[in-house]
Amino acid sequence: MQEKYLTMKELPVSEMPYEKCMRYGAGTLSDAELLAVILKTGTKNKTSLDLAIDILRLKPSYQGLAGLHHMTFRELLKIKGIGQVKAIQILCVAELSKRLAREAKNSKVPRFEGPWEIADYFMEEMRNLETEHLYAVFMDASCRLLHYQMVFKGTIQSATAHPRELLRMALQCDAAQYVIMHNHPSGDPAPSSEDVRITARLQEASNLIGIPLVDHIIIGDNQYVSLKERGCL
Repeated sequence: MQEKYLTMKELPVSEMPYEKCMRYGAGTLSDAELLAVILKTGTKNKTSLDLAIDILRLKPSYQGLAGLHHMTFRELLKIKGIGQVKAIQILCVAELSKRLAREAKNSKVPRFEGPWEIADYFMEEMRNLETEHLYAVFMDASCRLLHYQMVFKGTIQSATAHPRELLRMALQCDAAQYVIMHNHPSGDPAPSSEDVRITARLQEASNLIGIPLVDHIIIGDNQYVSLKERGCL
């Protein structure tokens, strides 16, 4: 038997996020109500609002919508009432929020005063990554951003296999200096002995071509560690 779905129109007015949005604006909606608008329908026993609450509870270690960045397709499908279409919609909403945050920061070319500004610029993009990613940030002599790119996905050890790739990018950007960054999915940005060792090797290779590696920043959950600030560079 096909499952019957409750639409927003079948809900009481007090439970209709569409109606609330039209009357008072999207800013008045709760996290669950915003998600319910995206979902559109619930199930026979649950409204779309109930279903949205179930989704927000899937990752109890994160508050509100932040948990969406940590949900996988398979995890979403385990929630009764979430099929492939709804799971894809939710994942796309999470990706849109990341891109909006990135675009807002990229609206003007930044000039970094120190590692704290670099970490802040990339924090939202990197702190939610489920696996380690290595980024390269290329700058001119005045520390203005020229280009950045995700270079490797996996452990930081991958960086030692292809230092030429990093240096090739630096030359293409006409960079005067560059910074590497990687995230710790655990949320703890404390550097390992391997992080320090690899940094020294990359610094040595960079100095040979005259484009210095000026810092290695490790991103955790709303915190960072700069190897330059720790005296390792």
